[in-house]
Amino acid sequence: DLDTVCQIKLGLLPPMVPISFGVLSKSNHMSLLLPTWHNTIEIDDHMKSVDRTFTNSLPPELIKREQLTRVFTSRTHWELSTTLTSNHLIAIIALSHTLMSMSNATFVPEQERNRKLHRWNARVNWSRQDEEHEEIYTQQQAQIKQAWSLLATLHCVLLPDKVVSNGALNFKRPQVEMMAKRWQHHCVEVREAAQALLLAELGRMGPRGRKALVDSWAQYLPLYTQSEIINPQAATQPVQNHVNNNSGQLNTPDPQDEEFEEEEEEQIRKPSSLAELKRKQTTAVILLGVIGAEFGQDIIQDKKKHAEEKRKSSIVEGFGNGNSNLARLTSMALSHLLLAPPTAKLPAYTPLRRAAIDLIGRGFTVWEPYLDISKILLGLLELCSEADKLVPNMTYGLPLTPLVDSCRTARHALVLIATARPAAFITTMAREVARYNTMQQNAQTLNINMNNTVLHKAKPEILRCVEMLIDKLPVEMSELLVELMDIILHCLDPGQLKTKGLQEVFPVVCKFNQVSHCSATRRIAVGASNGSLTLYELRQTKCTTISAHSAAITAAAFSPDGKYLVSYACGENKLCFWQSSTGMFGLGTAQTRCIKSYSTAPIADVSRLNPMRLAKLVWINNRTVTLMLADGSETRFNV
Repeated sequence: DLDTVCQIKLGLLPPMVPISFGVLSKSNHMSLLLPTWHNTIEIDDHMKSVDRTFTNSLPPELIKREQLTRVFTSRTHWELSTTLTSNHLIAIIALSHTLMSMSNATFVPEQERNRKLHRWNARVNWSRQDEEHEEIYTQQQAQIKQAWSLLATLHCVLLPDKVVSNGALNFKRPQVEMMAKRWQHHCVEVREAAQALLLAELGRMGPRGRKALVDSWAQYLPLYTQSEIINPQAATQPVQNHVNNNSGQLNTPDPQDEEFEEEEEEQIRKPSSLAELKRKQTTAVILLGVIGAEFGQDIIQDKKKHAEEKRKSSIVEGFGNGNSNLARLTSMALSHLLLAPPTAKLPAYTPLRRAAIDLIGRGFTVWEPYLDISKILLGLLELCSEADKLVPNMTYGLPLTPLVDSCRTARHALVLIATARPAAFITTMAREVARYNTMQQNAQTLNINMNNTVLHKAKPEILRCVEMLIDKLPVEMSELLVELMDIILHCLDPGQLKTKGLQEVFPVVCKFNQVSHCSATRRIAVGASNGSLTLYELRQTKCTTISAHSAAITAAAFSPDGKYLVSYACGENKLCFWQSSTGMFGLGTAQTRCIKSYSTAPIADVSRLNPMRLAKLVWINNRTVTLMLADGSETRFNV
């Protein structure tokens, strides 16, 4: 079916002759593969049934060649070499995805003519017939995209089964090591193809296959001491007899080395040189990082379900609760690659560092117990701090510079971390903001330029993450409103809140009924989940907290003139009015006290209702407020 689709829809032609291949090794030797030059390939009956009209008009040697070509393209091609399989699959998937993203990417001559005519007719007045043509054209577009998608899916996921069912006895699987090296290839399309292939191959292996892979590569994982130096014991003991590994600094493979792959044996060979050992270390970090990030969490959950079975079984992959050592070592290697200062051997923006950034984001829930979250977040934010300047280069289709690529990867990793562990992200950032504020107060004494700190430079990026979290996970964020407001006020320009309301400056946070901003007195009130009210005095950059309710505050609002604040907690069925009083002539500290409180009717079926929509407080005038509940009832209260 796919052959038919490729020929009719995409205009791809079947090969006319069998092809021979030359594979360059890293040491620039070439191994030649001449698959159809010998007569040992068996042509089965299915392949012999070539069209009669076709065979009558051709000499026997051409018929033989056609039969050989068919055997070769459907089967033998995938039985030659793991390197060839890997290279061909990456090329096919990368090209399919690229052409799928283009409009009308087909090689059928008639379709090409249609495309040109469509482009010329685009600006002319349309008739009914033109609309029908347009509809047909749109359907053809969709079919072409679907055909490219089918081609990519077949080669990424279904190929081994198809080839084996076609009679192949020895399908050469794509090399896991080769895909890992291209996990962060400088060409985005190749990178995405390699990632899809590696994940499909790891999934196909099953737990037992992944266990064997982890066991064989774990010996090459570089070990780190507390001073973040690679431990020479990274290599196995026999290797150290041959290799002087005192300078065992992790290094990225030479880009030229990446392009030429030598044939791999089934078993991983012992490295014969220091350069090869470094390559193996690089591959081990990425491979174990991918297995841990993509399959580690499943293993932890499996352990909880099948604790007894797992104890008896030998399939423990090293990333679960039972054996956390491998997860700890892998997370240390990944965090070192993110945080280590640039050196000649490990420059700032290499594919290896990018892979570490990507894998920290993907597998954050697995690595989290072994990471210093503050350092990781600040490291990622530092990479993103120039994002706004680099945005023009980050649009799709343009080649990315290493700096922009690292920035893009770090941005994505931040989003993954924030959505996987929103509470950890917000509380860590709030802690860092508090530390920043303390340093800012003593900046002159400490002789620090605060404008050079990560938290100052990355303000737009932090706000972007916060906005994304409020949009995606509002219920989780409502539990952390005070920490959220600390971060938002750190990132916003104080000058903006002098002339504009919070609704105008950062509208997304105003969707919480527990947040209220009074422009007249320049104060912000936040009702917390622990029942306390936090008041931010923007004029004096002060913050005070008062114990207001014994249950989570559901809504809070300032009166229009800012003299009163009302708060409501549905868990306590209580509404309170608060007033702030200062000393004579506005001197002294403001004292906020409760001047009146009311008991309110309980809300029925609270657990069924959306916690974000339970209640809203609306002031009618400076002394009267309406409490609007989720059940549709409205009650007025006077100060």
